[in-house]
Formats: sequence, C-alpha cells, structure tokens
Amino acid sequence: MSLSADSAAQLAIYAQLGVGFAGFAGVIGAYSRFRIHVEATVFRVRAMVALALLEVMFSLLPHLIAGFGASEAVTWRISAGLLATGGAAAVLIMAPQARLLYRVGRLMRNAAYVLCVVAALLIAPLYATAAGFAPGYARACYFAFLFFGMIVCAYHFFMVMVAVRLDASE
Repeated sequence: MSLSADSAAQLAIYAQLGVGFAGFAGVIGAYSRFRIHVEATVFRVRAMVALALLEVMFSLLPHLIAGFGASEAVTWRISAGLLATGGAAAVLIMAPQARLLYRVGRLMRNAAYVLCVVAALLIAPLYATAAGFAPGYARACYFAFLFFGMIVCAYHFFMVMVAVRLDASE
C-alpha cells in the first residue's frame, strides 16, 4: 500500500523544513559567536539540530512502513506509536538540560516548561491512537505533533538569531 497523495505531500514539506532548520542550525553553530546567554544559545542550536533531524526521520517513517505493504490505517498507528516514543524520549532528555541551562531568566525557563507540557499533551493522543483508541485520528495526531516540532524549531531559530553577533562592530 502507499500513503494518500495529500499525506505524502505534507510529509515531504515537513521533511524539507526539517532539513532547512538542521542545515541552518549547523551553519550558525559552526560559524557564529553568541553575544548573550551563550550556554542557552548553544543548547538551542543543539536542540534545533536534534529536533529538525527527528522531524525529517519521522516525516519519512510513514513512507517506510507503507512500503512494507501495511494499510494506511496501520501505517499511521505504527508511526504514531513510534513518534510518541521518540517524542517522549526527546522531552525526557531535553527537559532536564533546559532546566539547568535556562538559569538566565524566568521567562526562558517558563517557555521551556510550556514547550515540554505542550509536547506531553500531544504525545498522549499519539499513544492512544497507536493503542487503538480512536485510530481514525492517528494521522491527525501525527501531523499535529510534526507541526509542533516545526513550531519549536522556529522558536529556537528566532532565539538563536537574536543571540548571534552579526559583526565585530556590534
């Protein structure tokens, strides 16, 4: 079986955005000096690369599963379970790091906590649909989590751009 044309197109867009964010973060991390909150900015660059690469991987995953002949419903359920597990692992790894690194201010620390809570709220329905509760929503939950991943990457992108020193005269 294969995925519907709409799903395939959406997944391709997320994969391309993820590659763009990962490439940008890699270039910025390699060639820039940061003027404010250096530890937090380095964390953001690493987080953006990791999240963007996860975004690419999970954008390609449904194609891989469908390539083995699984029906579209089964493809989305399996993909949802794997994305929920990967997302939970990412939150469990990044939340303690964010807590330690966001000592620079309460607003940044609270933003990290809000992102973790929203991720947890999106992970729960992924697990539920993977387990067979309302399996018709597996595709929607999957895309909602991918969209959230892009929002987090965009947030880190904005914060990194604010922290980058543009030239020596600054």
